[in-house]
Amino acid sequence: MAKFNIGDEVKFLNAVGGGKISRIDGKTIYVEDEDGFDIPAAENELVKVQTSDSKAKEQPHAATATPGREPAPQDATDDDADDTYNYEETDNADDQNPRFNLAFLNANNGNSGFVDLYAINDSNYFVFFVIAEIRGNKAETLHHATIEPNTKLLLGRYNPQQIDDKQWLSQLILFKRGKTFDAHLPISQTIKIKSNRFYRSNGFVENDFFDEKAVIIPIIKDELEKKIDELSLNELKKASKDKEPAVRKPQTHKKTGEIVEIDLHINELIDSTSGLSNSEMLKIQLDTFNQTMHDYENQHGQRIVFIHGVGNGTLKNELRKQLERKYKKATFQDASFKEYGFGATMVIIK
Repeated sequence: MAKFNIGDEVKFLNAVGGGKISRIDGKTIYVEDEDGFDIPAAENELVKVQTSDSKAKEQPHAATATPGREPAPQDATDDDADDTYNYEETDNADDQNPRFNLAFLNANNGNSGFVDLYAINDSNYFVFFVIAEIRGNKAETLHHATIEPNTKLLLGRYNPQQIDDKQWLSQLILFKRGKTFDAHLPISQTIKIKSNRFYRSNGFVENDFFDEKAVIIPIIKDELEKKIDELSLNELKKASKDKEPAVRKPQTHKKTGEIVEIDLHINELIDSTSGLSNSEMLKIQLDTFNQTMHDYENQHGQRIVFIHGVGNGTLKNELRKQLERKYKKATFQDASFKEYGFGATMVIIK
């Protein structure tokens, strides 16, 4: 006969507080405290205060091992409660803006090298959720359950190195039992797990859900978090707009006999390339080319040598594309190998 049953009143031996046993998964006993949170504990960490009047039926669960995850803390399974199910709602939860988080905590006080993964339902809704790992164009389910309102649920234990750079898909459906509720569209969110978060000094933070610090990953964000994200995006856009334009050098047209030479090497066109992407530098070079073609468009017979260098051939190819498309009255050819090597194109204005 089991030492503990669902519904038993218990207290923690190594911590203050206690509550009622809400469910038992193998050797892990979940104690619902006065705030409605499920707290996992082992048998030897509990003492019975009051026995339930009737033994509740344990939920069946099949233990499976996933690479990088210890099989001890198991997934929750959905129950088939009917619509008369009674549960308490908290007054501070906003039904228009429910919240749902994933959280990682150091397992065994950080001595094991593993982290425990929790789902946190910070809302007055039941949430059916699926956590899956994306592999190419497929996904493999890691966890799935229905979590009660204002509850946290231990999902599994992971080796951070085994989940580094993994992409996880979180899908959620929110509903209430026996009550009308604000309809929310199903939520689908993709997150990427980076193991360096578990080793940085500021990776684990104080939070409202655990006594110890945790890595909190919002799946449904509240209005403040959304505004912070929006602010960050706007600041990024503003920084991009405010970036100082490249200071262009005065354009000099070197004339050798009947030939005009235009050096398109980027360092000959601007003072500094700091902060410029390859595409931005290419645009400056093409702008110089087009301005030169415009300056000499009426000087029939004028020969112009554009020195573009060898490089990877991008600038040369773009020049010739534009000559074929925009300047059909001009002819072009490789400039003198003796004078310019393989890095220049001669254009003749007709």
